[in-house]
Amino acid sequence: MPQVYRIIKEKFRNEALSSEGSRLFGARWNPKGTGVLYATSTPELGLVETLAHAPGIRYEDLPVYWLSTIAIPDDIRYYTRQEMPDYWQDKNYERTQYWLKEWLINPDVLAIGIPSVIVPFSQNIIVHPRHPLFSEVSLLGQERIPIDKRLWRQ
Repeated sequence: MPQVYRIIKEKFRNEALSSEGSRLFGARWNPKGTGVLYATSTPELGLVETLAHAPGIRYEDLPVYWLSTIAIPDDIRYYTRQEMPDYWQDKNYERTQYWLKEWLINPDVLAIGIPSVIVPFSQNIIVHPRHPLFSEVSLLGQERIPIDKRLWRQ
């Protein structure tokens, strides 16, 4: 089984396989009301994505983050940058949230691999909790992820 990675705040550490946050708030690839599990193909991409979305706070005030290693069945449809819609890197999520509409409604594969907007050479992996194979998704381990101060600029 392939491994994917999620970086989550300590307060959500026991909810590593939850899609509740994306269901409540929506994100780039899903509208509010439809929950999916956002993961990355590598821990490094997860860290870059996490820091890019961190609020403008002091390094000393960053929350504690945990790296979750997750095993998923090999049922992933990958998209290349060339296959993405022209608007895939838009800052406004209005259009990107509906690009995967058919899959969000009727997940024919467990996961979708999409180039990261921040690091387009790497893949974000979006896992659908309503796909039958989601029952085989498992948390392999977690560890606190250090954030080197050299990565943080105020």
